[in-house]
Amino acid sequence: MSEANKIFIRAAAESNVGNARGNNEDNVYFNGDYITPRNISRPFAIKTGEYTDVNIFAVFDGMGRNNTGSFASLVAATRLDALADRISFDPDVTPDDAVLEYMQDTNELIRDQRRETGGVRTASTMALLIIEHGNAHVYNVGDSRVYLYRDKQLVKLTRDHVAVEGQKSVALTEEGIRHGRITKFLGMNSREGKMEPYRAKPFKVKKGDKFLVCSDGVTDQLDEDELTVCLGKRKDPFGHTNEIMALSMSDDSDDNVSAIVVEAVEPGIHITQNMIMVAMGCLIMAFGVAVGFVFGWLVGSTSSEYEGLEDFNNDNYIVQPKVSDSDVSSDTENVSMVSSAIPTTVPNKDKTSSEEVQYTVYGLTLRQNNDITLKRGKTVTLSVEINPDNVPQSYVQWSSDDEKVATVDQNGKVKALKHGQATITASAGNVTVTCLIRVP
Repeated sequence: MSEANKIFIRAAAESNVGNARGNNEDNVYFNGDYITPRNISRPFAIKTGEYTDVNIFAVFDGMGRNNTGSFASLVAATRLDALADRISFDPDVTPDDAVLEYMQDTNELIRDQRRETGGVRTASTMALLIIEHGNAHVYNVGDSRVYLYRDKQLVKLTRDHVAVEGQKSVALTEEGIRHGRITKFLGMNSREGKMEPYRAKPFKVKKGDKFLVCSDGVTDQLDEDELTVCLGKRKDPFGHTNEIMALSMSDDSDDNVSAIVVEAVEPGIHITQNMIMVAMGCLIMAFGVAVGFVFGWLVGSTSSEYEGLEDFNNDNYIVQPKVSDSDVSSDTENVSMVSSAIPTTVPNKDKTSSEEVQYTVYGLTLRQNNDITLKRGKTVTLSVEINPDNVPQSYVQWSSDDEKVATVDQNGKVKALKHGQATITASAGNVTVTCLIRVP
């Protein structure tokens, strides 16, 4: 494929232990990255944007007593490096051939690893997406899924291998998915059936296509209508995974949750909701800085008592006012500040009186994402960087435009209360920065 015809892939993956388990028995494969044993109990997140001839993404849902399913899902994930190499560098091997060989070998390895789990049998589902020279290849065993979002419609590309109790045949109904048992998985023996994945018919990827690869921790909580709405929003893949994860980890969720979103896009700049929010924040900040500068200059031109700050002591916030021009060095004059912002009163050295001190704040920068999805009852602490950095954090005032949805204290701690949206504002004088809190 020529460079001009290559598809630019944007993708993001997230995986979380969830609300009820100690370890994450899910694993993901993300173009060479996966969850290591060291990170088995931590949230996992990764994103990329790149041109490559071969892209491989997969989700594995491990099964086994006493949280041993993570062994099976880890084995399955680590073996995909070899699969990627075969597809990339062996022109005589088709993706189908490589995947079948990978699954047979991985199936045997998982069956043989009981010594690693103290004799406990383990297994794993698999949902695998390969984008090879612009063609999509999809495979699965178990109930982990791959979806395609195209032309505002969501299509399930995989088939759930589950059976209703007492039936030998695979049942593809929602009842079978919720209450059935998995009939195909990595780690099965010959008595349980033939290890053969479901293979979707390969197709050409179109620019604008979005793929969702996920475990049943997502699909047990969200139906296809909800997934369609989510993927239809103008967000980048990380925005999608962030929302899907938040919605999936509801109060009644007791499973690990994993999701990968892959998007094929045109080269160039792509405007998303996140980018629009950042741009709006920057415009508001720039306007605030301009107003603060002009007003500060006007106040400074008539002020004689506080022409600048000097001898700042971080330990006790002591500020000594300037008495005359001769008392201040040229270096201090270069950074002198007179503010139009709300004055802050601090004690002087002998603590017998107080002096009113004013700061000029040139900018605030939110350290977190400015669009956050937060479950009801959960909290997140926001913080800002202040320009200049000698302004105390206590100078920042926090507020919420809808305290019925989300509250914020003066330390920036936000608590989600009920469904809706609230805008959290941090302000210092005339300078503000905002964060949108979404409560599903």
